[in-house]
Amino acid sequence: MMEYSALEAITKGRGTIHDWRTLVDVLNLSETMGRAGVGPEVLPICEKAQASLHKASGYYQTTMRVILDAEGIQACRDLIEFADLQQSSIPRSEFERYIQKTKDYIKSRGDKVVEIE
Repeated sequence: MMEYSALEAITKGRGTIHDWRTLVDVLNLSETMGRAGVGPEVLPICEKAQASLHKASGYYQTTMRVILDAEGIQACRDLIEFADLQQSSIPRSEFERYIQKTKDYIKSRGDKVVEIE
């Protein structure tokens, strides 16, 4: 539910860095799960969402507003829907392992980690 609220806030022009971070978190987790074989069909959606969120971060640096274009909104909407499917297709204990695996991978600055400055 938090992801949908974050996306709605952004689409209504009230988005914050916290909302953007919420979408980035769901993106990272879905990508980790997809790469591990849990709904690998999500990976092209992740690429689109990542490009849109990266673009939004650049826009924020110049305007101090979190804004997604129509393509970015749709990519994030698709991502959230797919993330819900991924999460409901595995036991909670396995889902929690993916959360930890995602955190560990980001901390390790793995080769697929994208830094946004």
